[in-house]
Amino acid sequence: MHFSDNLDPDDWHEFSRYISEFTAQEIEELARSIDAEVWQPLPESLKQSLKQEKPPQRGTEPEQVVEAYREQIRPYRAGNTHPRFFGWVQGSGNMAAMMAEIAISTMNSNCGGRDHGAVYIERQVMDWCKQILDFPLSSGGLMTSGTSASTQYALQIAMFKKLGLEHKKKGFFGVSSPLRCYASIEGHSSIIKAIQTCGIGSDNLVVIATDADNRINLQELEQQINKDRELGYRPFMVIANAGTVNTGAFDDFTSVRKLCDQYQCWMHVDGAFGAWMKIAGQPYRSLTEGMELADSLAFDFHKLMYVQYDSGALLVRDEKFQRQVFSIRPNYLAKHGKALAGGEPWYCDYGLELSRSFRALKVWFTLKIYGIKKLGQAVGFNCHLAKLLAQHIEKSSEFELVNQPVSTIVTFKLHSDADIETQNRQCEEIVTQLQLSGEAVLSLTRQGGYRIIRAAITNHRTQEGDIITVVDRLCAVARYILN
Repeated sequence: MHFSDNLDPDDWHEFSRYISEFTAQEIEELARSIDAEVWQPLPESLKQSLKQEKPPQRGTEPEQVVEAYREQIRPYRAGNTHPRFFGWVQGSGNMAAMMAEIAISTMNSNCGGRDHGAVYIERQVMDWCKQILDFPLSSGGLMTSGTSASTQYALQIAMFKKLGLEHKKKGFFGVSSPLRCYASIEGHSSIIKAIQTCGIGSDNLVVIATDADNRINLQELEQQINKDRELGYRPFMVIANAGTVNTGAFDDFTSVRKLCDQYQCWMHVDGAFGAWMKIAGQPYRSLTEGMELADSLAFDFHKLMYVQYDSGALLVRDEKFQRQVFSIRPNYLAKHGKALAGGEPWYCDYGLELSRSFRALKVWFTLKIYGIKKLGQAVGFNCHLAKLLAQHIEKSSEFELVNQPVSTIVTFKLHSDADIETQNRQCEEIVTQLQLSGEAVLSLTRQGGYRIIRAAITNHRTQEGDIITVVDRLCAVARYILN
């Protein structure tokens, strides 16, 4: 197979056959990998080889490039497609979205705006999300790379809502009363990054303790808001959690909304994976009650909707204001009636990106092919598996639960009389051994001074047998280390 000087293949039919075979082989490898090692590290020699390789001046035959990919890259996948990957809240991908990825690449759409089919599919997908998550259809929304980006957008909108749109020109240097944002100790690190890079400064992110259920302590939150007002600060935003990263806990959204109304604060919900409890059966659906009251909601499709990376979204209750914050149209992007430059409003008016990929098609394929009912069953089954894992941990003599699972996160530590430092080291060794053996991937977090083991069950391929296998291996490795 050969590519001409204009970069297209000399023979489109030959390329079609080749890419069909390539795709089939990749799918077959994915199927094989599900029963293989979860993860394996890159050899040091390969790392050095990749680092030292010079930029290619002349092209290489496609067959050779594919062979290099399959030898040097594919075997060292992150592991999140594997049913025993419990390390972090990372989605497993699905076959419907994989089909969409092929279409996305061939269409090569820019979804920043203009009047073409991809933009209308994103509008449809966002309208579906508003209906599923009980947001008003008049709300604003757009696809993003993920909840980290969505949180950044929400923070910027909330800043201007509090201070006024004139600060788009004036900047914030003349603002005398510093803004204050509030989040629980369980908040995601992306909140800190957003606060720092928006110019508010992480010193003005007030971290609130959690209650016995790992929810934001509402009494402490209100006391802190009042204290800050007395000191001359300007409270402007409260970030609530729909599924915390450490424990999967959900805040009391209705009570947070009342406090935000009382103190004129923007209510944002980080629903990176927990927002999709909305489509699961009870008792998980009830965890999201009041989530729809938020001024903005960030969530991902590439977690508990099992869509390929990257695929996130943001819903904003005040669509008009969101557009006022971000809309800038130079002459070359001016409206143009019914021509290609029409199709108002454009998505570049709702965020920072003018160049945007057709992420919505992956979600569209996923929703159309599987349907909300089947996807909700998958989410509910992940929650069931988390509960099953917790039950087996409780029955073991080697471990003890740190928190009962609320949704898909399970945390536990060694059942040991050793000092904290020793236990922490032993937990790290257990997780490391399981990862290096390729048997399972779990992660570590910290709670109450302990380095604890954390399992995130967010893979649609995980079955009860995988849970039992992982617990057996955890216990065997723990016994070996303890003895």
